[in-house]
Amino acid sequence: MILALILLICAFDSVLAQRTYCQLPDPIFNDGVKNSTWGDTDPSDWNYLNSNDWKSKVVTCGASFQSPINIITTAATKESTFPAINYILKSSTKNYFEAQRDYTKELEGEYDFITAYDLSNSQYKYYARQFHIHTPSEHQVDGKNFDLEVHFVHQAVEDGEQSCNDIRNKLTVFGLLFQQSNTASDYEVFKPWFDDTVNRVTSFDMNDFFQKMTDKTYYHYTGSLTTIPCSQTVNWYVFTSPLPISKSQFKQFQDFLDNDDFFPNKANNRPVQNLNGRTLYKGTASFNGVTSLPVIEASWSSIIQMALLLLVQLMITI
Repeated sequence: MILALILLICAFDSVLAQRTYCQLPDPIFNDGVKNSTWGDTDPSDWNYLNSNDWKSKVVTCGASFQSPINIITTAATKESTFPAINYILKSSTKNYFEAQRDYTKELEGEYDFITAYDLSNSQYKYYARQFHIHTPSEHQVDGKNFDLEVHFVHQAVEDGEQSCNDIRNKLTVFGLLFQQSNTASDYEVFKPWFDDTVNRVTSFDMNDFFQKMTDKTYYHYTGSLTTIPCSQTVNWYVFTSPLPISKSQFKQFQDFLDNDDFFPNKANNRPVQNLNGRTLYKGTASFNGVTSLPVIEASWSSIIQMALLLLVQLMITI
């Protein structure tokens, strides 16, 4: 009986912890191509040497609202509502695992949610799914590239509070810029990519990066993925005050891009795209510490677990 109740607790926890992520639109490929792969052995393959030809491989890459862009700071409009970017409760972090990508370094996993505004000033909930790197930066700031850009990719969910049908931009991506520094220390979270003596990332507080920023200024616009299939479903927040990165760790990223046939000048950044009349907004985000976990499924899970555990205790005493 006790074993059955324990299994019931685990089952409740598993069901309640499941998230229904808003699906991304299927990419539309030219000439009936069903999948576009990395490399250069087939006409459908893509790489950074042929980045200007991606639209001939996937038609969405030739659409009007593409990313990255050159952020002209003087052309931005002040945003009326600023996001409060707080990843909820460090101890709730799930394991992050390295994804096998030939064109970047990427960690995938699940982190708790943030809320972000789209350009219609509607607020939605997104969960962090992965982060990856580009060097040099994909976004420019007043025509300048930085040494590195990390993209934190968040995907919207459907739950009792929001419907996927109401969310135009199924992804929110934070772009963080990095510049080499002689005094910077290596970031622990990047070490598993290059150091065999370091275990995989099992606990990573994504707040750490944002709390290191001395300037919380961001630029906000609607755009696309910066790799194929270039889906125009991204709510972009680019933070323009660069964080420091050590020269040795930056070199490790560049050395990963060691094939000149795929990465001209050891670079994996897509060229900037035309803004095409989109409005660029400017704001200042807040990063206040969060000490609780206001997540519906986690709260109900805790209640049910406590109730069942009390029931087990009562049965034992009886």
